[in-house]
Amino acid sequence: MDEYTLKTQLTAIHQGEAEEEQNLSEIITAMIEHIGSPDSDLRENLIYQTLSRYIEDNRLSDEMLTDLLKLALSDDYLFYEIGDVGTDHIFKRASAVLLIKWILTKDLERAFLSLPLLDKARNELVLYLDLEQDLRGYIPEKGWACTIAHTADAIDVLVKNPKLDIEQFPSIYEAIVNKVFTAIIVYVDDEEEHLLAPIVTMLGIGLSIETVSGLSQKVPVFLKLQKEKMEEEKYVRLYKNSKNFLKSMYIATEEKEEWLPIHSNINVCLTNINQLHPQRNYIGKI
Repeated sequence: MDEYTLKTQLTAIHQGEAEEEQNLSEIITAMIEHIGSPDSDLRENLIYQTLSRYIEDNRLSDEMLTDLLKLALSDDYLFYEIGDVGTDHIFKRASAVLLIKWILTKDLERAFLSLPLLDKARNELVLYLDLEQDLRGYIPEKGWACTIAHTADAIDVLVKNPKLDIEQFPSIYEAIVNKVFTAIIVYVDDEEEHLLAPIVTMLGIGLSIETVSGLSQKVPVFLKLQKEKMEEEKYVRLYKNSKNFLKSMYIATEEKEEWLPIHSNINVCLTNINQLHPQRNYIGKI
């Protein structure tokens, strides 16, 4: 089924002019085929809304969801043309992450995924987070990509799964933190909030306070080193991403008394990195 036909059929379904059950299997297959379309109306308003509703309403069997998860984790979807930047390929990867998140969310309810497949999802999401270089959020005329926010959301669902071994939490935490400290772009679509969410979730389940507290000691040293050797434009991006994330974590760690050591350490860290502001050499204390 081509995009035009799919869009026509989904529009008719949304407007109540067509019966969903008549060709449900064909519609699902077509939606998966075109889930990465650069047409934002088809992708976001029709495919995303329809497919997520089908999953939420239990219209897809455990076997179908398992097969879809395997497909979404494959080189043809999650890792499709991985490494390229500025192309429409980003929509297929971003859409794959959303599909993974929807299926992982349903597994919290129905527990149908095997432990090996769940662990594969963990491994591939962490790998994808590391490899993705196209960090755009909203793309004019084509809609939302948000690969990093979507991946963080999927990981947040993943770490809530009781089947996942909490011994995996430190490596997941490290992967998230590594994506925070990027100089590729300045995150402007609340990516730092999304990246923080699974860290807070893991803290509540079993990630040690010591692991997270250690970050506040490493950041000033890291930024000082990068300021000395990095181009100024890149350092500005890195500094802004670092500070925005730390400020968000500072607020989040006020929630529980046992997190106060993290909260206090971040406060000190924020004070220290003010000395490393990109413009400090020119305008004095900021």
